[in-house]
Amino acid sequence: MLQSLRELTRSTPEVIHIVGGGTQNTLLCQMTADACATPVIAGPVEATAMGNLVMQAIASGELQDIDEARSVVRESSTLVEYEPAETEAWDEAAARWSDILQLGTRS
Repeated sequence: MLQSLRELTRSTPEVIHIVGGGTQNTLLCQMTADACATPVIAGPVEATAMGNLVMQAIASGELQDIDEARSVVRESSTLVEYEPAETEAWDEAAARWSDILQLGTRS
């Protein structure tokens, strides 16, 4: 899927952001980094609520703009970084999956 995204956008993401409850699953975050061979930044857990809050703060004039809001979120959150580690096994699995998909498209 990430390869399809790269082809469609003609770009390669430098990092993948995971927000919300999934950030509490360290295995998910590490496996995402490994499978995509791309660093993952996880957090904040309450991203939806924080986003709502900072947008209300912008609307009420408490914060000036989205840049200030992002700064507030960054300073108020603990972010965890995951670096790709065991990418070879994921590359092999992706190759096998690609072979399976090719079998399904043959007539």
